[in-house]
Amino acid sequence: MKKIVITLLLVIVALKTEAQSSVFSVVDSLLLKGNYQKALILLENTQPKTFTVLEKTANIYQTVGNENKALAYLNKALEIENSEAAKVKLAQLYLAIGLTSKAIETYEVLIAQDTSNLLVVNSLGKLYLSQNQSKRAEKLFRFLQSKDPENPNYPYQIGECLDKQNKFHEMGQSYLNAYKLDTLHLKSIFELAKFFKTLRFQDSTTLFINKGLQIDSSNINFNQLKANDLYFSKDFKNTLTYLKKLDSLNYVSVSTYEMAGMCYYNLQDFDLAEKYFKKAIRLDPSDYNIYYRLASLYYDKKDYKLAKFYLIQSIGTAKPDIDRQYFLMGIMLKEEQNLKEAIENFEKSYQNNYKNYKALFELAVTSDAYYEDKKIALKRFQQYVTKFKGNDEKMTIYADGRIQEIKKQYFLEGEIVD
Repeated sequence: MKKIVITLLLVIVALKTEAQSSVFSVVDSLLLKGNYQKALILLENTQPKTFTVLEKTANIYQTVGNENKALAYLNKALEIENSEAAKVKLAQLYLAIGLTSKAIETYEVLIAQDTSNLLVVNSLGKLYLSQNQSKRAEKLFRFLQSKDPENPNYPYQIGECLDKQNKFHEMGQSYLNAYKLDTLHLKSIFELAKFFKTLRFQDSTTLFINKGLQIDSSNINFNQLKANDLYFSKDFKNTLTYLKKLDSLNYVSVSTYEMAGMCYYNLQDFDLAEKYFKKAIRLDPSDYNIYYRLASLYYDKKDYKLAKFYLIQSIGTAKPDIDRQYFLMGIMLKEEQNLKEAIENFEKSYQNNYKNYKALFELAVTSDAYYEDKKIALKRFQQYVTKFKGNDEKMTIYADGRIQEIKKQYFLEGEIVD
């Protein structure tokens, strides 16, 4: 009798398993046609709720972006069967809905049980890195490197960890290790270009920038680096070539428009410089630097009205560092013989930046020309010589000369001044 019962039970299980296999075939067929709603209804009505039924339901919800539903079904599945693959999916779902700490916790449990799943270790390392746990991430990536020493991704990731720990030279060496393993590893090449740029090793910087462009000539990062490299080498014509390339790649930014404007400005093409500065302003109307660029441009074109307009715009939108704007305004007012207002602007320029020796010098010279009381100018010239004697030889000679002349003038009038 016992044998008959066992046989019957086995037959029932077999029939149910066969029935579920048939259901899964229908579900797969529906999914191939994109009809996930019917597939879900079919799975909802399938009994019993086995691990596979629940996992498959979770997979469908995850595919259509309903992560919370997917999470609920996957947790139910894990109550039935302790599956490592399902736990990996669980961690991915936690991450997808923003529960990063839960994802980390799930990965940590998996690694504690088994360190052989290198994909899990890699995922946890990246998560640690994203959460600024760089030392923990570094430990995992060094473990991965010991398991797979030919993989350039691991020394690259170690470099990222060292970067967050401010270990600059070790970081550079790690990126170099990645590059040695794979000379086409674009991420490492990009980091090495920036690394050598920081060190001001021009030849190495250019080498890695060019290497990156050889691999991917349409790479926005490398085109930006190349444009910067050429611009600061004062190769303005070739800078424009790469800025145009960025434009053709639909990369638009204030900095690229400003750089294009400065290239044309340095090449004395004021019309195109104006065009690009105005493009930059349209992108960011609060950028006081661009207003200052336009003011300088109109000053060079002798259009003082527009130059003043843009200086006022620059001053109005600037941070406390606005000494250049006041200085240029002072220069224009001085050239227009409006010495009183010129003095006010030179004063403001110097007050905003006590290292601006030109502003102090112009303040002294303009005060000398405007005030009958030469003691005002004398004080400024003495201040200039005391603070900035070594900054500009011609200015210092002039200031020293005027100090002696003013003192002599007062002495002849019967007054000794310090």
